[in-house]
Amino acid sequence: EYLIALYDRMFGRFVPVRFAMFSAIGVLGIGVHMAVLSALFLGIGTSFLIGQIGATLAALTMNFFLNNALTYRDRRLKGWRQLADGWVSFALICSVGAIANVGIAAFMHDVRNDAWAVSAMIGVLVGAVWNYALSSRFTWGRY
Repeated sequence: EYLIALYDRMFGRFVPVRFAMFSAIGVLGIGVHMAVLSALFLGIGTSFLIGQIGATLAALTMNFFLNNALTYRDRRLKGWRQLADGWVSFALICSVGAIANVGIAAFMHDVRNDAWAVSAMIGVLVGAVWNYALSSRFTWGRY
């Protein structure tokens, strides 16, 4: 709480605390995404597309639960039913970003076959633009 208040006092008028927290969790999601993609694509040998889909779902799920616990703690979804409904809402809302993520990453990978990590990161960044605005408004009901 203290660090949040300190951040808000120093930077809140430039970058709102909620967006900063959402973004920080998103950075953790990138780590999860890349780890899962590496495990599936490089470790197990799945196609890049299958690896990217699995990585996107893993990162989306982790981001939902961390955002629910931290970013939106004042609007936290509780209980099995609310969490399940919230996850479905988050997944549906972020599906536009996820589809863009996978499509752009797959396209970039086809263009530059040797740059799988760059392709994945471009896909993740495009998807992230949608996730904050849509989930803030519809999953947790506020900006």
